[in-house]
Amino acid sequence: MRNERITYEDQYQGHPIMTDKAKQLGCKESILEKIDQIMTDMSNRHSKVLFMRYDVRFPKDYAHPNDNELFSQFQESFIKNRKRAGYDPAYIAVRECSREKHQHYHVALMMNGHKTQSIHDHIQTAERLWEKTLNLPPKCDNTGRTTSYGLIDDCMRNRQGQPQENGVMLRKDDPEYERKYDQCFRRCSYLAKINQKDASPKHQRELFSSRIQKKQ
Repeated sequence: MRNERITYEDQYQGHPIMTDKAKQLGCKESILEKIDQIMTDMSNRHSKVLFMRYDVRFPKDYAHPNDNELFSQFQESFIKNRKRAGYDPAYIAVRECSREKHQHYHVALMMNGHKTQSIHDHIQTAERLWEKTLNLPPKCDNTGRTTSYGLIDDCMRNRQGQPQENGVMLRKDDPEYERKYDQCFRRCSYLAKINQKDASPKHQRELFSSRIQKKQ
């Protein structure tokens, strides 16, 4: 493990996180800190925040490079697109490598909940822009209709294939606000897990995020 502070506690700054001390499954504190900063900043900017997750992967057998250039291009274009649409997006993303050495990316995205309430348009837009970044040819289904490659996982199912909620509205006048905020923080802490982090090549970034807006 690189010189990182790892926590095996079940909370960070009072919020639940995905750890298991008995199994030595910890979270990187540097990533948890960035999650805390981004979520706090968005909650200060908007009384309603839509929280969502998505994952980004390459096509099977795609001759992709080991660096993050393609993901960075995609994420920049996607965030610019969502800004132009008026959603005031903020995100945090991490790079991971599987045993097969294929990098993939986990992303948590937060937007102005007064402007958007559903994840579907955002997932479709991400699909289109990722395919454009990879310069993939159009794909058609059995009826000849254009379809996506399915490279953006909408995280509507957990790793066991069971349905899970994605697209949580954090509304400050909601009596359940604190519970839902903690739920989102815990889901976001998945990005901080130490598993599959150190398989990345040296000098390659593993953490990406929006800049925290300076207070006026």
